[in-house]
Amino acid sequence: MKFLSAFFATRAKRLPLVVLTAFAVGLGMAGEPYAETALQREDRIKAALIFKLVKFIDWPAQALAGKDPLQICALGSSAVGDALAVVDGRPARDRLAQFRRIGGLAAADVKSCHVLFIPAGSREMVAGTVVPKSLGVLTISDAPDFARRGGMIGLVRDENKIGFEINLHTARDAGLAPGASLLELAIIVD
Repeated sequence: MKFLSAFFATRAKRLPLVVLTAFAVGLGMAGEPYAETALQREDRIKAALIFKLVKFIDWPAQALAGKDPLQICALGSSAVGDALAVVDGRPARDRLAQFRRIGGLAAADVKSCHVLFIPAGSREMVAGTVVPKSLGVLTISDAPDFARRGGMIGLVRDENKIGFEINLHTARDAGLAPGASLLELAIIVD
């Protein structure tokens, strides 16, 4: 009997600690899905921004002949690419968007793309591989300093907002013309 009263007395002292620990662990677990949801939300925002940006870019006439679909491509597998896939079949400018994934930056893979999203973590991004300007492909990435390193549009996070930088020189060298209303919202880099 003495043993049982000692056990419950000791257990009673530990009970608040056990409850607090369980509560803290519960909060930690509840925070994980929220963090994941926040990341998914950011990826969806980036994809929506990419699709909106496309509406303010003019391609050379030979790049968008007739009513051919606007090819929006994503390099490899990424969460932004997954979110961008929903644009397939949606109207973009005076044509429909068509989404597809590509496996590499070889000219044969990129040739029919009008827009190419290159995720920050891709090995091509790490290697510094650049899409030839002669292909007239609008390159967009969420990699740090993408536009400053020769890409066309870099998605940048500023506090809790997603903005974008445009390397106007690179875009124009590829025959692309960002609209004035787009340039007003962008950070222009060289």
